Amino acid sequence: MTAHAEFKKKYKKYLEIGFLGAILIHAVAFAFWPEYVPGVYKLREERIEVVEVPPEIEIPPPPEEIVRPEVAVEIEASDDVSEEETIAPTFLDAENLPPAPPPPPPEPEMFFAFDTYPQVLQAAEPEYPDLARSAEVEGLVVVMVTIDESGRVISAWVGQSEAEILNNAAIAAAYRFRFSPAKQRDVPVKATISIPFRFTLTQ
Repeated sequence: MTAHAEFKKKYKKYLEIGFLGAILIHAVAFAFWPEYVPGVYKLREERIEVVEVPPEIEIPPPPEEIVRPEVAVEIEASDDVSEEETIAPTFLDAENLPPAPPPPPPEPEMFFAFDTYPQVLQAAEPEYPDLARSAEVEGLVVVMVTIDESGRVISAWVGQSEAEILNNAAIAAAYRFRFSPAKQRDVPVKATISIPFRFTLTQ
């Protein structure tokens, strides 16, 4: 019989011996363990040492007390309120009103229905701004343009830009474009499309 098989055969016996030994050890420990008697907790005494300040050291005076602002108190409505506590009435002079601010500029029309896309007849390259060139600024500017029934760009605005310093040059170039007009059922109509301008220093 192998040692492993012999151990498995006597496993139950070893477990019982170990269990009884643990009980015996705990019983002896509880029998000889000293009894715990709780005591009264005492705070630690702190000693304050008084130090005499030499006369050549001046002790600054304590800071002045900050005057808190008065808190507004709601006063109940009464006829016995003095004139000093009454708010003067205000009047609206309807005849001398200030002029109304100007209305905001109308937003450009962006959506037009057409089935024939406008074609570029004359393209224009943007002029690279000197400040952007000296600063070595590159980027893509996408200009949205509205084309009228004759193929002329009537409005342009920036739809996407990677460098704001290039926007004006891109818009100016977009106005120089010429297109064949978009058509809806063979009738020239307005259209809004996008023109991308890529500014690179190698151009």
